[in-house]
Amino acid sequence: MSYHRELELHFEQIVTEHQSALLAALKRMLPPSEAEEVLQEASLKVWSCLYSLDHEAIKPYWYRTARNIAISRLRHERVHRDAWPLLQLVFDEASYEDSSVLLESQQSQALIVEAINALPPICRNVFVFRKIEGYSQKEIAETLGISVNTVENHIANGMRSCREFIRSKLRSSADLRRSQSS
Repeated sequence: MSYHRELELHFEQIVTEHQSALLAALKRMLPPSEAEEVLQEASLKVWSCLYSLDHEAIKPYWYRTARNIAISRLRHERVHRDAWPLLQLVFDEASYEDSSVLLESQQSQALIVEAINALPPICRNVFVFRKIEGYSQKEIAETLGISVNTVENHIANGMRSCREFIRSKLRSSADLRRSQSS
C-alpha cells in the first residue's frame, strides 16, 4: 500500500472515530448547522494538505483547524453585531455631511464590515482585536508576536482606511443621488 493511501485511510479512521466528539465541541461554540459546516470545512482543509502532514499530526491539525475556523466565524459574527458603535466612532472622526443619511439606513453595518474586510489581513486582525474585542495594545502585541508600536500603527492605518473607504462609498452614493435627481 502506498504512503498516500495509508495517510488517507488513517484520516478516514480519525474522522470516523472522532467526528462526533469534535462536532459536540464545535456545537458548544456555534449553532448546530454552523458547527457541521465548520467540521466539513476543516475536514476539507486537512484533506487538501494531507500528504504534507505527518501521520501523528493529522488529528491535532484537524482539531486546531476546526477550532480556528469556528473562532474566525465567531469574530466575524461579533464584527457584525458590534459594527454600529464602531461605525459611529468612524463617523465622529470623519464628520462627512451625508453620514446622518447613511447612519439611519440598514446599510451602515454592512458598510463598516465591508470597510473592515477591505483592510489587509494583519491590519484587520489588529483592528478587530482592539476596536471590536477590546484587547489592549499590549495583549494584541503579545498574541500576534509584534511590537506595541506596530499595533498602534495598524490601528491608526485601519481607522484611516475605514474612514477613506466609507467616505468614498458616501461620495459615490451622493453622486449617484445627484445624477438621478438631475
